[in-house]
Amino acid sequence: MKRAFVITALVITVIIIAVAIAVLRLSMQSASPMSYVNNLKELLINGSFTATYNRSFMETIKTSYGYQRTAQCNETTQYGIGSINGDRVFINTEETSCTPSNIPILPTAESAYWTNGTSMCFAVYSMVNNRSEEIINCYPPGTYPLLRVFMPFNELLGNATFNLVTSGYSANYSVITHIHYVNTTKWSGQTIYCFQVISNITLAQSAAQGYRNIAILTSLTCILPNGLPAITIFNETAITKLSPNVVTYTTMQGRSELINYTLNYFNTTAFNELISMVKG
Repeated sequence: MKRAFVITALVITVIIIAVAIAVLRLSMQSASPMSYVNNLKELLINGSFTATYNRSFMETIKTSYGYQRTAQCNETTQYGIGSINGDRVFINTEETSCTPSNIPILPTAESAYWTNGTSMCFAVYSMVNNRSEEIINCYPPGTYPLLRVFMPFNELLGNATFNLVTSGYSANYSVITHIHYVNTTKWSGQTIYCFQVISNITLAQSAAQGYRNIAILTSLTCILPNGLPAITIFNETAITKLSPNVVTYTTMQGRSELINYTLNYFNTTAFNELISMVKG
């Protein structure tokens, strides 16, 4: 009897240890650093949020014909991502100031992108020298993957390639990204998880006389457990070829920090107001 009790106790102990190990492994897997990147992907693809960021950066532009200028800029950006009637939508509002003051910039700009069936549509409203400029358009059917090009943090969505050919328009887009976990730090008392992100982004459009843009983005991006980037220190180099003889080199170095955010919220009213304002 005593022996049977000992054996039973040992079996129960082994089971408890096995269950504990399984739970520990599961918790370690669920809390693995890449899970926070996956949370961001889920927010961008299926979720909704509104987030405001402050960015400070230095931008230098050089051209193949000798033009060069450098600007120090501060920018407040608000991103909103969600869905309306089953269509994916994205709205972006930017307020920018740069020194020297004669730098040609758009001090205020609002843009919206959305899918419409298999098409991608966009609307842009901006103020230039106290004058408003508006544009609204939809690309032909088959261009809906272009929405990904304009999403914030699109390099963290991972590798992507697609070819789009429609009447009067074609685009070849690719992004190759390497993401490596670095460490943790704090943002507003919360633990954030930092990753080194290196992306090579290429976009070519035949509709713009051979326009081609190649960008190399290197950043240290620190993400909240819910997926939202809280701090990003970035270094971006872009090469834009408008023709074989006209090339522009742009470098941007700076820091972006989250100011506030609301999960599971998309400002449908602001989106509809922007569309109405652009339509006039």
